[in-house]
Amino acid sequence: MPFEDRQYNREYSAGGGGSGPKFIFPMPSKLTFALIIACVAVFFIQAFERRIAGYGALVLFDGLWYKQPWRWITYQYVHGGGSHLFFNLIGIYFFVPALEARWGWKKTLWFYTAGGLAAGVAFWVMSLLFMGGGGILIGASGCIFAVLGALTYLAPDMQVLAMMVIPLTMRALAIIYAVLYTLTILGDRNMSDAAHLGGMAFGAAYVFAERRFGGVIERQRYGWAQRRKRQEQVSEQTEQETIDRILAKVHDKGMNSLSWSERRALKRATERQRQADLARARRER
Repeated sequence: MPFEDRQYNREYSAGGGGSGPKFIFPMPSKLTFALIIACVAVFFIQAFERRIAGYGALVLFDGLWYKQPWRWITYQYVHGGGSHLFFNLIGIYFFVPALEARWGWKKTLWFYTAGGLAAGVAFWVMSLLFMGGGGILIGASGCIFAVLGALTYLAPDMQVLAMMVIPLTMRALAIIYAVLYTLTILGDRNMSDAAHLGGMAFGAAYVFAERRFGGVIERQRYGWAQRRKRQEQVSEQTEQETIDRILAKVHDKGMNSLSWSERRALKRATERQRQADLARARRER
């Protein structure tokens, strides 16, 4: 089979099985481009102001992880060197677009960030268990592995090029990483790999839960929306009856006959009607 016809050399697909990234690099998606630019920009800022890394890293010493909660987000964009940044950018480039094609950039960005938070929690927990606490975490790896975990559940047969050379399915790649990181955590006490493993576990667990309970949640949301709609209808009907009574009183006795509460109710109803008319006019343009 010619190389150009192989699955892992095709464009991304938003369909069920999907395919991996092209070896001939495609243009990055909107979110992928933004994440790459953000990581590179922070890296260049670090080059001129080294203290930025210290302010942005997730630091488990001296209670900074809860005294300065922004670190749970900023650590995801701080990197320790050129090679660290390069390999994380490669991961963003190859994996994020495949998820973005399925979910859209907003949900993918939320998930990417949440994956980084989960990776940080895994790093913290494992540090407590194996190292007695403490440690510093930087880099986008946890976010990337969350994306990898999600794709493993969404499209386990999606073809990827491990190390840009070896063709593997997403399932096989995830298993290799899971075994490798478990060994490095237990044998080498490498807590950074605990973050990788935690991010990947979060990604797979999120998609599993969404598929398992998503229908129940959607039905619950629909029920809430219907109840809220009925409550609004009852409220509108009650308000209309009140306004009709007030207008009838104005017709019979004049404006001066209205109490303060009646004047206020009439003013609120007038303002709501004005806003509704403006919204309708904007829709009709």
